Amino acid sequence: MKKKIMWVSIIYGILLIFALAGVKNRFRPLPAFQCGIQVIPFLDAYKQYVEGTLVAHYLIGDLFFNLILFMPLVVALLVIDKDLSLKTMVLSILSVSTTVEILEIVLRFGSFDTQDILMNILGAIMVYYLCRVLIKTRLLGRDVK
Repeated sequence: MKKKIMWVSIIYGILLIFALAGVKNRFRPLPAFQCGIQVIPFLDAYKQYVEGTLVAHYLIGDLFFNLILFMPLVVALLVIDKDLSLKTMVLSILSVSTTVEILEIVLRFGSFDTQDILMNILGAIMVYYLCRVLIKTRLLGRDVK
């Protein structure tokens, strides 16, 4: 079962990097000065807050995008293993998200941002619990212990 989870995560990660490159219309590399590393999460939001230019939908939109971005992977992992633990799911999302962020900087499609990794995990956890509730209420046709 763990091998299936690993392979589904790898395939999703590969598809995700191509999809993100296509959405950003960046199949050609960015100049090196535009590719950066943001280690401190929410630093841009903090700077905007201090400057008084923070818009609330910035963080909400980022969370919503990351919720949608990893929804198919979380659902696929739950279909593969109906007793999937939160820890296994988080480790899978962490590995895929970190790999995508590293590939963004290596392939110069974007920048490495720890905020994206945290938001991806938070979005995936929300989808995980939403699916668990739907499964428990038998909306998806299965009963979970």
